[in-house]
This record gives sequence, structure tokens and C-alpha cells, in this order.
Amino acid sequence: MVDLSGGPDGPIEHGFSNSVFVIPGIIILGLSVFFGYKLYKSLKEKERKRDEKKKLRQQKKKK
Repeated sequence: MVDLSGGPDGPIEHGFSNSVFVIPGIIILGLSVFFGYKLYKSLKEKERKRDEKKKLRQQKKKK
């Protein structure tokens, strides 16, 4: 439990459940992993296409 009280002098004390901080953290972490994976896949696909194009050019030069 997270206690955000104003101290012993504070007239109002608030208590927040840890889920208020954990759930958004999990969402942000999940989105970061998802977009990182998509970026990785995109870069690998671009590299694969570049390699295929290079191989095609080399085959055309041999003919």
C-alpha cells in the first residue's frame, strides 16, 4: 500500500493501492516490448529484402 499522507500534522490522509502504479507500469512495459519487437521485425525484413536485391544483381552480372 502506498501512503501519500501529509505527515502527522496533515488533516487528510490518502491511501492508494499499489495497483494504481503497477497496472499502468505493466501497460507501458507491454507497449514498449510490442513496439520494440515491431521495429526489430521491420529492420530485419528491410535487411532481408536488401540482401535479396543484392543477390539478384550479382546473378544478373554473371549472365
